[in-house]
Amino acid sequence: MKQVTENRERLKPILESIIFLGRQNIPLRSNRDDGSLSLDDMPLSNEGNFRELLRYRAESGNSKLKEQLKTSGKNATYISKTTQNQLIDCCAKEVIGVILERVKSARYYSIIFDVSHSSQLSIALCYAFDNHRREDFIGFVDVHHATFEPSTAEKEPTVNGKVVGQLVLSLLEEMGLNLLDSVGIGTDGCAIMVSNNYGTVVEIQKKAKNASHCPCFNHALNLSLSRSSAVSSIRNAIGIIKEVVVFFNASAKRNYVLNKVLKAQLTGIGETRWIE
Repeated sequence: MKQVTENRERLKPILESIIFLGRQNIPLRSNRDDGSLSLDDMPLSNEGNFRELLRYRAESGNSKLKEQLKTSGKNATYISKTTQNQLIDCCAKEVIGVILERVKSARYYSIIFDVSHSSQLSIALCYAFDNHRREDFIGFVDVHHATFEPSTAEKEPTVNGKVVGQLVLSLLEEMGLNLLDSVGIGTDGCAIMVSNNYGTVVEIQKKAKNASHCPCFNHALNLSLSRSSAVSSIRNAIGIIKEVVVFFNASAKRNYVLNKVLKAQLTGIGETRWIE
């Protein structure tokens, strides 16, 4: 038990560092993330945020971490890429476990998902907790890897609404959620999602009979604004706005005067999918 306790104490600062970087949305690794971590000499190149954070913590007085990095064997440092991913997976299971407990206590929930151009499914759960509405991200799923068997055929497997719908249903069942307690389905308005015959929503509603479809308002707003650009007066107005923004941002003096008068600066129109 003494050995077990000591090993856990050595692992604790490593896990805390991973959680810290995750909470701050800081990437762990760089182009170099292997080998032993030297505390005696500063490396010539940046070894990544995770390794540099460990070095900083060890040099700042964390004796357990310092002992672990100096005395452990090369096969037991617990800072390799593989171990990092294993610890991240452990954290993910803990987080998802808490979310699912909250969803089950709330009983009723909605599912929100989307499929990117790379056939990556993102899924979230919407539910009520502590008298507040919450939307919690559950994870990413590769639709091809999760649905199709590896094949040597040259033709790429087709991802359609039925395939995505069955994948979402299987994920909900794996999480132990009652499909009859699902009261909402949030998606965009593309054909693969909302087709009356083969859409994902229809496939899910075969088992989640109480779930109503709610289109994504962000997608709907984006489509409305995109189509409105066909109106010449709107298109010209946006062009003038862009010219005004460029006029002030192109000159430090003009930008200073604007900021002094309005106490604010002009932000350019983002050329992204989402329009605020």
